[in-house]
Amino acid sequence: MNYITVICDLVASRQLDNREEIQYKLIDTLKEANKRYSMDIVAPFVITIGDEWQGLLRYPCDYDMVLAFFKKNLSPVQFRCGIGIGETSIHDFELTVNQLDGPSFYKARQAIVLAKKHVHSLVLIK
Repeated sequence: MNYITVICDLVASRQLDNREEIQYKLIDTLKEANKRYSMDIVAPFVITIGDEWQGLLRYPCDYDMVLAFFKKNLSPVQFRCGIGIGETSIHDFELTVNQLDGPSFYKARQAIVLAKKHVHSLVLIK
Protein backbone atom coordinates (compact mmCIF):
# COMPACT_ATOMS: atom_id res chain seq x y z
CA MET A 1 0.00 0.00 0.00
CA ASN A 2 1.32 3.44 -0.93
CA TYR A 3 1.47 6.54 1.25
CA ILE A 4 2.55 10.16 0.82
CA THR A 5 5.41 11.29 3.02
CA VAL A 6 5.68 15.07 3.30
CA ILE A 7 8.87 16.73 4.55
CA CYS A 8 8.94 20.54 4.75
CA ASP A 9 11.68 22.92 5.80
CA LEU A 10 11.56 26.67 6.43
CA VAL A 11 13.77 28.71 4.08
CA ALA A 12 16.61 30.65 5.75
CA SER A 13 14.97 30.40 9.17
CA ARG A 14 18.20 31.12 11.03
CA GLN A 15 18.26 34.60 9.51
CA LEU A 16 14.75 35.46 10.69
CA ASP A 17 14.61 38.28 13.22
CA ASN A 18 11.51 36.72 14.79
CA ARG A 19 12.65 33.08 14.67
CA GLU A 20 11.11 32.17 18.05
CA GLU A 21 7.76 33.68 17.04
CA ILE A 22 7.87 31.74 13.75
CA GLN A 23 8.66 28.49 15.61
CA TYR A 24 5.54 28.94 17.75
CA LYS A 25 3.53 29.83 14.66
CA LEU A 26 4.76 26.62 13.03
CA ILE A 27 3.77 24.56 16.09
CA ASP A 28 0.26 26.06 16.07
CA THR A 29 -0.05 25.55 12.30
CA LEU A 30 0.89 21.87 12.60
CA LYS A 31 -1.61 21.33 15.41
CA GLU A 32 -4.37 22.91 13.34
CA ALA A 33 -3.40 20.99 10.18
CA ASN A 34 -3.48 17.71 12.12
CA LYS A 35 -7.04 18.47 13.24
CA ARG A 36 -8.29 19.91 9.96
CA TYR A 37 -6.92 17.14 7.72
CA SER A 38 -7.18 14.22 10.13
CA MET A 39 -9.12 12.11 7.61
CA ASP A 40 -6.11 12.18 5.24
CA ILE A 41 -3.38 11.91 7.88
CA VAL A 42 -1.91 8.52 8.78
CA ALA A 43 0.86 9.89 11.06
CA PRO A 44 0.42 13.50 12.26
CA PHE A 45 2.77 16.30 11.28
CA VAL A 46 5.50 16.95 13.83
CA ILE A 47 8.66 19.02 13.91
CA THR A 48 11.52 16.59 13.41
CA ILE A 49 14.67 18.73 13.23
CA GLY A 50 14.77 22.42 14.12
CA ASP A 51 12.52 24.02 11.52
CA GLU A 52 11.74 20.88 9.53
CA TRP A 53 8.48 18.96 9.83
CA GLN A 54 7.08 15.69 8.52
CA GLY A 55 3.79 13.93 8.16
CA LEU A 56 2.39 10.83 6.49
CA LEU A 57 -0.75 11.05 4.36
CA ARG A 58 -3.04 8.50 2.78
CA TYR A 59 -2.57 7.86 -0.91
CA PRO A 60 -4.26 9.26 -2.83
CA CYS A 61 -5.28 12.51 -1.18
CA ASP A 62 -5.19 16.23 -1.94
CA TYR A 63 -1.78 17.02 -0.46
CA ASP A 64 -1.85 20.37 -2.33
CA MET A 65 -4.63 21.48 0.01
CA VAL A 66 -2.45 20.70 3.04
CA LEU A 67 0.53 22.56 1.53
CA ALA A 68 -1.70 25.54 0.72
CA PHE A 69 -2.79 25.58 4.37
CA PHE A 70 0.86 25.66 5.48
CA LYS A 71 1.66 28.43 2.99
CA LYS A 72 -1.30 30.55 4.10
CA ASN A 73 -0.61 30.14 7.81
CA LEU A 74 3.16 30.56 7.68
CA SER A 75 3.19 33.54 5.29
CA PRO A 76 5.34 35.51 4.66
CA VAL A 77 7.89 32.85 5.66
CA GLN A 78 8.67 30.48 2.80
CA PHE A 79 9.32 26.74 2.98
CA ARG A 80 10.51 23.97 0.72
CA CYS A 81 8.76 20.64 0.44
CA GLY A 82 9.85 17.14 -0.52
CA ILE A 83 7.18 14.55 -1.20
CA GLY A 84 7.72 10.84 -1.54
CA ILE A 85 5.06 8.41 -2.68
CA GLY A 86 5.57 4.77 -1.89
CA GLU A 87 5.27 2.04 0.69
CA THR A 88 6.28 2.06 4.34
CA SER A 89 8.18 -0.77 5.99
CA ILE A 90 6.75 -0.07 9.44
CA HIS A 91 2.98 -0.21 9.69
CA ASP A 92 2.44 0.63 13.34
CA PHE A 93 0.84 4.01 12.79
CA GLU A 94 0.46 4.63 16.50
CA LEU A 95 4.15 5.56 16.34
CA THR A 96 5.16 9.12 15.52
CA VAL A 97 6.13 9.88 11.94
CA ASN A 98 9.83 10.12 12.83
CA GLN A 99 9.71 6.49 14.03
CA LEU A 100 8.38 5.19 10.71
CA ASP A 101 10.50 4.04 7.77
CA GLY A 102 10.36 2.81 4.21
CA PRO A 103 10.59 3.82 0.55
CA SER A 104 8.06 6.65 0.89
CA PHE A 105 10.33 8.27 3.50
CA TYR A 106 13.53 7.70 1.47
CA LYS A 107 11.92 9.33 -1.56
CA ALA A 108 10.68 12.31 0.48
CA ARG A 109 14.17 12.82 1.97
CA GLN A 110 15.71 12.67 -1.51
CA ALA A 111 13.07 15.14 -2.74
CA ILE A 112 13.72 17.71 0.02
CA VAL A 113 17.47 17.49 -0.62
CA LEU A 114 16.85 18.16 -4.32
CA ALA A 115 14.46 21.02 -3.52
CA LYS A 116 17.13 22.69 -1.39
CA LYS A 117 19.93 22.03 -3.87
CA HIS A 118 18.06 23.32 -6.91
CA VAL A 119 16.09 26.02 -5.05
CA HIS A 120 12.65 24.59 -5.82
CA SER A 121 9.68 25.03 -3.53
CA LEU A 122 8.43 21.49 -4.20
CA VAL A 123 9.92 18.23 -5.46
CA LEU A 124 7.87 15.03 -5.71
CA ILE A 125 9.36 11.58 -6.23
CA LYS A 126 7.08 8.66 -6.99
